[in-house]
Amino acid sequence: MKTRGFIYAIISAVLFGSAGIFVKEGYNSNFSPVDLLMLQYIIAGIILFLICVLKYKNSLKLNKTLFKKLFIQGAIFNTLMTVFFYSSFKYLTAAEATLLLYTYPSMVALYTSLFKKRRIGYNKIVSILFAFIGSILVLNLFNIELTKGIYQGIIFGILSAVFYSAMNIYAEEIVEDVNELVITFYTTMFSLIVLFIFNYKFIFKLPYVDYVSIKNALNLALFCEIIPLTLLYSAIKHIGPVSTSIISTLEIPSSAILGAIFLREILSPIQIIGILIVVLSIIYLKKS
Repeated sequence: MKTRGFIYAIISAVLFGSAGIFVKEGYNSNFSPVDLLMLQYIIAGIILFLICVLKYKNSLKLNKTLFKKLFIQGAIFNTLMTVFFYSSFKYLTAAEATLLLYTYPSMVALYTSLFKKRRIGYNKIVSILFAFIGSILVLNLFNIELTKGIYQGIIFGILSAVFYSAMNIYAEEIVEDVNELVITFYTTMFSLIVLFIFNYKFIFKLPYVDYVSIKNALNLALFCEIIPLTLLYSAIKHIGPVSTSIISTLEIPSSAILGAIFLREILSPIQIIGILIVVLSIIYLKKS
């Protein structure tokens, strides 16, 4: 079962790593990243609802406790994580934004150790350390020109990591009681409701959405939300939030490689070394 959890976490990370491609190509001056996110949630919500009605109809009925937990997960943690993450793409490259999001494994480990009183093994600490070092190299931190826009992007990226860590930690309390696809459906819909409240003008943009935005929102819904998020919850169920979060750092090299291929973002030798270090840290964790 643990091997299955590792596989789920790896596939989830690689798919999440493709988000930067669709986000950067899917918005423009009249269609913001949050607009794109809402369009993605609408498409994902429809697809997930049809799947859940056909396969998990009985699981859609929730008691008050589970409803409250899923509301917190979707309306607060998932919404804030995705809004800050998508907004960071306006100021940072796909690799840079992804790096800041993936400082969250250390946050998950720290929280688990301090508040849940769980011992974090030596192998996990080493894996987190090397994954973080590799991530810094992928970011190529020392060659970034720090401008006002960069600072804003960094703040957004760190905030996305804070709420992503909360999302992973809180998911552990849900995955044992609810099917993963049902969790994804409810968190998506709760996030969409919150975004509609704060971005109601999006309704007036729908008639003018172009084909490119719809295509990218569909790709985001399938490959960067429904499939990877469901696999993420499955991985947390099998191997826990700490190991899952460490493996999820594979999104950084995935994002960098895909950004180089599809967005023509140039990878330097130091970034390639960083990618190898991240991958080796995951291999070390699995062997340990």
